[in-house]
Amino acid sequence: MEQSIGQLLVFFDFFRKNVPGYTTIEKWEEDIDAYDESLSAKTMGQLVKQLSLLKVVDASLEPLLREALVMRNHLAHRFFVDHALNFVSSAGRDHMIHDLEVARELFNKVENILNPITYSLCEKYGLTQEKLKEIERDLFAEAGGDLPESSQSFQRTASGDR
Repeated sequence: MEQSIGQLLVFFDFFRKNVPGYTTIEKWEEDIDAYDESLSAKTMGQLVKQLSLLKVVDASLEPLLREALVMRNHLAHRFFVDHALNFVSSAGRDHMIHDLEVARELFNKVENILNPITYSLCEKYGLTQEKLKEIERDLFAEAGGDLPESSQSFQRTASGDR
């Protein structure tokens, strides 16, 4: 989910500010790398706030983004503390798994809203589905990947699973 927000920020913030002044590939790479570093240094809350300030996604999505942020923060900072005793029993672990499945459903719901926006922006800037597949194959080959081709896709299904 953080990556989806980051991708939208690249398109709606970085591209808007930098595409008109684009001069060289080297400068572009330097600037986009610096922007990516700045995004990586931000908390999820800061990313959500930055996206919200740009007013590029429907305002009705903001409560869902806040809910996902609260859930993400709970998972990162409190989940195992809150479930310490649950971890020692099968029923408790089942409860933990249920809570994680609820979180996954919420995160997938957000991504299923954000990803089509990102994909349409990719198309706008010439990054077609075919080009994305080509990049994916190249990255996979470069990494020495040995998974079957059907499991390599970055694309998500309607359920949000890979």
